[in-house]
Amino acid sequence: MLKLPINCDRQPYLFVLIIQTIVGAPFFPSPPFVIKKMLTLADVNSDSVVYDLGCGDGSIIVAAARDFNAKKAVGIEQNQRLCAIALAKTRRLKNAHVVNANYDTVDLSEANIVTIYQSARENARLKRKFLNELPENSTIVSHDFGIPGWRPKLFHTFKEGRHGYRIIVYVIGSHTPS
Repeated sequence: MLKLPINCDRQPYLFVLIIQTIVGAPFFPSPPFVIKKMLTLADVNSDSVVYDLGCGDGSIIVAAARDFNAKKAVGIEQNQRLCAIALAKTRRLKNAHVVNANYDTVDLSEANIVTIYQSARENARLKRKFLNELPENSTIVSHDFGIPGWRPKLFHTFKEGRHGYRIIVYVIGSHTPS
């Protein structure tokens, strides 16, 4: 029997464990209220082209396309099972697309907003890609982990129940060293 940590909210924890078991890779979905806050702080609107790196089940691109009316929302996911889930969730959205690929191989130059939920180490590795491919004034919004060495435009923390969340917003050119 699986023993859960004492102060753990059981449902989200179990959900993550089940998904990890099915897909075989770490997958920690951002809760809907965090996604809404991320897209709001990134100022997603009908002119936005949003790319989600490691889109998992596609929740961020669905919200960007449907709830924020983004011109285009693109999710990039390497895991085929998660990609299939994201494709199923976006099939009726004309402005949402899912790419089954490693995000290192995908050109980001079309994006003006990029969302990430990666480790600080992975974010540091992505800096060169962001600087080389994203246009000036593009926004990067990160859930929980910053980009080491970069000064955020906005650092937002909040609590929901017993859990704390961080959303960090960067703008290419104004807060990023070259």
